[in-house]
Amino acid sequence: MKAYLHSFIKANYRTIFTVGLLILIFMVSVRQNFLLFHTLVELSSIVIAFAVFIVTWNTRKMLDNNYLYFVGLAYIFIGTLDLLHTITYPGMNIIPGTIFYTNQFWIATRFLEACSLIIGFWFLKRKKILNGDITILAYCVVSLLIILSILYWKIFPVCYIEGKGQTSFKITAEYVIIAMLIFAGFLLYSSKNSFTLSVYRFLMLSLFFAVLSEFCFTLYVSIFSFPTELGHYAKLISFFLIYKANVETGLTRPAELIFKDLKDSEKKYRTLTENLPELIFRFDRNFRCLYANQALEKFLPHRHEFYTGKKLSHLGFPSSFENLLIKMLIEVKQRKTTLEINFDLNEDHYANSFSIQVIPEYKIEHHQETYLIICYDITDLRVTERRLQELNATKDKFFSIIAHDLRNPFTSLISFSELIYKNVNRLNAEKIGSLAMRMNDSARQAYTLLENLLHWSKMQTGVLKPDPQELEVRELLDEMKKNSSSMAIEKGIELKIEETCPARIVADKQMMNTVLRNIIANAIKFSHANSTIVLKAGYHHLNAVLFSVRDSGMGIEKENIERLFNMDSNFSTPGTQNEIGTGLGLRLCREFVEISGGTIWLESEPGLGTVVYFTIPMVNRSVIE
Repeated sequence: MKAYLHSFIKANYRTIFTVGLLILIFMVSVRQNFLLFHTLVELSSIVIAFAVFIVTWNTRKMLDNNYLYFVGLAYIFIGTLDLLHTITYPGMNIIPGTIFYTNQFWIATRFLEACSLIIGFWFLKRKKILNGDITILAYCVVSLLIILSILYWKIFPVCYIEGKGQTSFKITAEYVIIAMLIFAGFLLYSSKNSFTLSVYRFLMLSLFFAVLSEFCFTLYVSIFSFPTELGHYAKLISFFLIYKANVETGLTRPAELIFKDLKDSEKKYRTLTENLPELIFRFDRNFRCLYANQALEKFLPHRHEFYTGKKLSHLGFPSSFENLLIKMLIEVKQRKTTLEINFDLNEDHYANSFSIQVIPEYKIEHHQETYLIICYDITDLRVTERRLQELNATKDKFFSIIAHDLRNPFTSLISFSELIYKNVNRLNAEKIGSLAMRMNDSARQAYTLLENLLHWSKMQTGVLKPDPQELEVRELLDEMKKNSSSMAIEKGIELKIEETCPARIVADKQMMNTVLRNIIANAIKFSHANSTIVLKAGYHHLNAVLFSVRDSGMGIEKENIERLFNMDSNFSTPGTQNEIGTGLGLRLCREFVEISGGTIWLESEPGLGTVVYFTIPMVNRSVIE
């Protein structure tokens, strides 16, 4: 308690001295002459009112609180009317008359003050700066009308009668003013966020003592009575608090009052910066960190404040990231222009992509330049970009697959139809029927391919999902042998199913047809005439069926095997009769097999042939047996 009292006195000793001196002066004056006391109190409040106006007017270009601006302008006129109240006080003998002008000026001044304190809140809500000239002009007109109504026209209601005391008008007016001041207090409480805490407290206490003052002036009978004295003390305290709020706060702590909104904006944008997901730094000309936001804590172990004052090379970033930032800062320092680079960070446990922007900032003095670095995390954007590239490649692959898979059946159709129309007169009915049957098989094959490709394209775009079902292995091989036989016969190749197991697999039938059709087509393409292609299907140790297609054709070098399945490769070789392909058949097979839950591979020796293997999950073997 003692320490608190000591700190309070140390912080407010000037105010304590001033208040003590005023109390001493007033106590002496009231004992000597009440008129002297009244004059000193009123002059003190008038000086304060004029001081409030002077400070407000000279800081109007910086003052962004319309309430303080409006009330500050009003106090020059409140002080002027208080001056007239003072010089018309009984005993001053400056303005002669039988009417107690001093009471009329008191009511008029207090009513003008209460109205100003209320109206000011209307201007507080407006974003547009108050027009000071129009405000002063309006107050000039109102003040002049008040003065004329009291001194010249004499139409202002009488407020005090010698020997009787206050009139009912004055007492009622005092209570109306009290109600207005209380309403102003309510508005002040509702708008307290627009003021600093100290200004808010000073204004609220000022309103409290103004209400107390008005209440005292409803009680007195003589203008020289104790309630009058107490009311003047309360008014003096009210004006002193106005002084504290508008003059001392405005001069001693102008940043707290005049730039409060600027501080609030700075706090708001600092909060926004702190919570942005982007990494934001500011470095000085020696690359020492001046600021780092909270996003840094996702990449480095300490709180972001820990890195303030440290050099960039001591922050602990991965070396590749650190070297890039240093390089960019050096380049920006030399060129004095903004630099932006996209960077993929793949080091240690980091896997991020950034768009890094370095912005030079210059103050008036050249040696105070700083550099703002903003690192936008574009990892998701890069993933989306790669996905779009894959989709674009898929589109190209789709059209290539159409050309690849439709070439063979249409080649057969063209060949057989050409054979018929060129030899129609030499071919017997049996031969024509045989050729027509082959043409029909090719047409059906082409239709089946188109249908399968349509389903595949829908699956790629997410429209169609695989439809797994139980398929008999033997039936699947028989069907594919039949569909591929016309193409094999053209080269004199025999398709033979050598071994099958009584199993059922779980897969999409159209996908399986596409896989077997492409593998068999490749085997025919790279097989020599009058050779044999063997189809097999047996149990696999991983609870799956192992399919194989063996040919004794050209074979392929080991270094090219992986390229056959690579989606980014266009590797393809001509067949034994220079058949041309796109090289996409096996890539399509790999995709379909993996979607079905299996794996695909091949074994080959140049000149000895190739075996393509793939596995497909099967129905529970124990159920079958």
